[in-house]
Amino acid sequence: MPTKTATKDSERTLADDRDKLVSDLKTLIEDAKLLTTDAAETSQEVFSEKAAQVQAQLKDGLEKLKEHGQVAKEKGQETLDTVEKLIKDNPWKSLGIALLAGIVIDRLARD
Repeated sequence: MPTKTATKDSERTLADDRDKLVSDLKTLIEDAKLLTTDAAETSQEVFSEKAAQVQAQLKDGLEKLKEHGQVAKEKGQETLDTVEKLIKDNPWKSLGIALLAGIVIDRLARD
């Protein structure tokens, strides 16, 4: 039969083991919280970097599109000015071309 001292020692050992286990579980929980926080911060940084890169690429693309649009607008305006000048310089020739174009379109539309 175990003695009172052996029983108390066993109880103390069990209590110490339980306290150590609780302490280890608390440490594990804190480590898990830190790990998830670190992972979230790292993910946030990566997403922020990628978003900034995409935003920069979109901004560059938009600037290029604006430049091309401006060039196209200028060329269109030049062409329009040239056509207007030709019409003003040769009104009868322009009228004849327009009449001929109308006849051709009429013939094509009837077929």
